[in-house]
Amino acid sequence: MDIRAKVCLIIGGVLLVIATGGFVLGVSQIDDIEDAVPVFVLEDVTNGTLTVNDNDGLGDAGFTFFVKGTFVDEDNDDTWDHCQRTSVIVTDKPDIVRADWSKVGHDLEGEFYNEGVVSDSFDGCEAYPENKEFYHENSSYIKLGRACFACGTGEFSFESNQSVYIVSDDDIEAMGTPIAIAALGFFTGFGSLCCGILLLLIGVILVFTLKDETVQPMMMNQDGQYILQQNTSSTTQVSQIATSETVLEPYSFPLTGDEEVELKEE
Repeated sequence: MDIRAKVCLIIGGVLLVIATGGFVLGVSQIDDIEDAVPVFVLEDVTNGTLTVNDNDGLGDAGFTFFVKGTFVDEDNDDTWDHCQRTSVIVTDKPDIVRADWSKVGHDLEGEFYNEGVVSDSFDGCEAYPENKEFYHENSSYIKLGRACFACGTGEFSFESNQSVYIVSDDDIEAMGTPIAIAALGFFTGFGSLCCGILLLLIGVILVFTLKDETVQPMMMNQDGQYILQQNTSSTTQVSQIATSETVLEPYSFPLTGDEEVELKEE
């Protein structure tokens, strides 16, 4: 087998092994993604107390508040109606951690604020079509806002004038790692699979189209010259050269008279 065909087949096989590993890694993260899906830590409540566990000492991501309803602006004042109808008051909160990542929210001091999708001013109730965010499992839960941004370890308490549903933002952030690993696994697996199959196909084609580059035998004629035997025609030529050479018989001395008589008697 030609060396180029061997290289293609070997590399193609290795890539298929890598592809298999990538797909296995991606599939193994599916259960972790399902386990990391955020759920409501409080449902259908008008008040409550939650414990903040800031294990790394850099501040907690806080909590996101949802309400049941739809994104509508019936009075056309460019503000979502559910923001105007719902009021959340923080009654107790832990100290705020002054970390670099949370500088943008230091002025909030852990209080509740309306937040949408595209707003940078912590006023997420602007009634724009793209400024909508739903709870991940049910579109009837619409985002109201957040609270306790950058809180340290301690108790967080609140009151609201209508029922709210709360998700811990640390649970949402925890989803990032398994999702990233799964995406990396499937991306690596798919890329390696395509390249591996392509190289294997090239290797198979080379197996049937390329011949081995083997060393041709050498022959020596009667004159002591070496002749390269490359193919059938050259072999025939060598044979013709060999047969065309004059064969020398051994020299015989002349017979004496007595020897000639003996031979005749015989």
